[in-house]
Amino acid sequence: MNSIQHAQNLLSEIGWESPSDFTLLEIANYLNINIKEVPIAGSQGRILINGSSAIITINSALTHERKKNFVIAHEIGHFLMHKNLISIFSDTERTLSDWHTKGPHENEANSFAAELLMPFDAFKSIINKKKVSFNLIEKVSEYFNTSILATFLRYVDIGDFPAMVVYMENNKIIWKKHSHDFPLTFLNIGSPVPEYTIAGDYFTRGNREEKPEKIEAIEWFANDFNIKYYKNLILWEQCYQVSSKGLISCIWTE
Repeated sequence: MNSIQHAQNLLSEIGWESPSDFTLLEIANYLNINIKEVPIAGSQGRILINGSSAIITINSALTHERKKNFVIAHEIGHFLMHKNLISIFSDTERTLSDWHTKGPHENEANSFAAELLMPFDAFKSIINKKKVSFNLIEKVSEYFNTSILATFLRYVDIGDFPAMVVYMENNKIIWKKHSHDFPLTFLNIGSPVPEYTIAGDYFTRGNREEKPEKIEAIEWFANDFNIKYYKNLILWEQCYQVSSKGLISCIWTE
């Protein structure tokens, strides 16, 4: 059983139909998981598993409710999928934002959390062939009570139009994720953010636009072999700060 099926089985078992049906605390109680909040140095959340029960500890310094929801759902994923492998998981800001380099367990826990918080059928019914926009992402984020980053990444996975997320720290590209139909995909991980992008303007000049801005695709993808076919392609870009060091760019086609 994969991570998506684990989440779907849990939702079916409890009779979930909409986000207002159950809180994560109620789901945790159903699974015999206790949740507490205390200061945790160097961690956003952790789970200690003891057989068929567990304790999830959330860093009390994490005050953003929607981000906290993802951490809790992530830890529940560890409990259901990995309790026979490891008895304790500790997740830092890096683990949760840079999961693709942290091994399969973190990847699986994030996929589980996305399906638990934003089930496929419910998500698809809301976006319903709507072209991606930051306004749409904000509305969906509010409905599911999930962060902008988690919601946009979900759209990248199962949305109906081309989109990409780029995560950056200290003017360096850390990771990217794109939909299967995004026309340009090559970015050099670890390289400086291109100067004349919206993100580049933030890192080099401290400017951050509050609304999406149009940008020529070549500014982001000058080194992509396929740029010769998309010289006139215009993209939308919106930046969003997700942590003290982390910035994401949400990029989509017109």
